[in-house]
Amino acid sequence: MKQLQKKLQLQQPPLSHSNAMNLKTMKKSIFMILTVLVVTMFSSCALVDSGEAGIRFKKFSLTEQGQLDAVKASGFVFYNPFTESVYSYPVYVQRVDYPHFYVPTKGGTQFKVDPVLAYQMKRDSAVSVFEKYRAPLTEIQNGIFQTYVKNACLTIASTYTPDELTERIPQFNSEVQALLDSVLGSEGFVVTEFISNALPPESLQKSIDAKNQAVQESLRKQNEVQK
Repeated sequence: MKQLQKKLQLQQPPLSHSNAMNLKTMKKSIFMILTVLVVTMFSSCALVDSGEAGIRFKKFSLTEQGQLDAVKASGFVFYNPFTESVYSYPVYVQRVDYPHFYVPTKGGTQFKVDPVLAYQMKRDSAVSVFEKYRAPLTEIQNGIFQTYVKNACLTIASTYTPDELTERIPQFNSEVQALLDSVLGSEGFVVTEFISNALPPESLQKSIDAKNQAVQESLRKQNEVQK
């Protein structure tokens, strides 16, 4: 029996050079496929930090209502990179210093406003914000938010006379912040601070300073008479 097995082994033809090359090529192909699968597996995991609100969404599908098919996501998020993607927004306070502009008061006097806005996104609003804008937060704040800030300043400033606005800047700031909080609140954001840095025209400021100085001088003289 052993002699028969040895004879059969001797009768088997050795691998040809071409067969050996094909086997080597096949091994390389299998290795490359496994490598791609491993890379894909690792690339389909995203980390959403605790200071962010994550969204996992379908790339190519919409719901029957025409809305983005998306869900909230946090921590380690596993997804299919071919049909899904993960996006995140910061939910901590953002502070924006906008370029200055001018707003008219009653009578048309122009005040310079150099606004600073502090706001943050509500965590539960991330999906709706992404569905509406599909843009980074910086793009949103430098676009539509800047328009909101300007419109709010224009609206509130038009209710003040020049003297009133000059004397009530903190009140003006509070009223603009309240209006912005109402507008941005419906978008899924909270306004935590607004500073207008509003300044009257130089001529008006000089007139107000002169008036205040005259009042102080009058009070000083009255005090001297009483003594």
